Amino acid sequence: MGNGFQIVLATGRPSVATFFQSLGKGNANGGVATTTFDLGDVALARVSRAIMTGSVAVVDASLDLGEALDVCGQLRVRNPDLRICILFCCPHAATADSLRPFLDTGICSFLDLQLSAEQTLAALRTIARGEDVVRLRLSEEASTALFGSQGKDEQLSAEDLALMHLVALGLTDQEIGLQMCLSRHTIKHRIERLCRRQKARNRVQLAAIAGRLERSRGGALTQPVRSL
Repeated sequence: MGNGFQIVLATGRPSVATFFQSLGKGNANGGVATTTFDLGDVALARVSRAIMTGSVAVVDASLDLGEALDVCGQLRVRNPDLRICILFCCPHAATADSLRPFLDTGICSFLDLQLSAEQTLAALRTIARGEDVVRLRLSEEASTALFGSQGKDEQLSAEDLALMHLVALGLTDQEIGLQMCLSRHTIKHRIERLCRRQKARNRVQLAAIAGRLERSRGGALTQPVRSL
């Protein structure tokens, strides 16, 4: 493979493999290559070069959580610096029981297949840069089971609420920055501050808290605002 953006995909679904292979097609997405191996394939040595040079790994957890967790462990042994994203083929597959094992191992990036090819590729590039991306809407039951009932909005400003709303939508720091006319680094700092104030361990938890606040208010926290 070349020096472009390299995706390492572990899946047992041919349709998922086809979708990720398509990310490298077309002029707009040039320089993208995907190496795919079967989720149940224990002989990862044949793709060891791809793992060592990969930009990001995507592990499909929709079929077998045990196999997905095992593959994540093997990927980390072979390349501790490789960023890992967990894929669920539909939002309904992401329950508290299915997400918790990955969160416990420090994996905090999750996608589903509701995104377009362009959105998926943009999210993967963000993950490869070291940011956590959550493009997955949790049910109220799942978010409560994972994160408890923390999260209050009494002392949150309109901009804080708007920022949490955008985090809940699954936007990356760069996408949020474009919405609010702020730099990606400023957005990252503000999200970290909100996590501390809301006692959220990570971005996944902050998104769940935002979703719960929205449900308690009967709608979006606030319309996205542009910072002055």
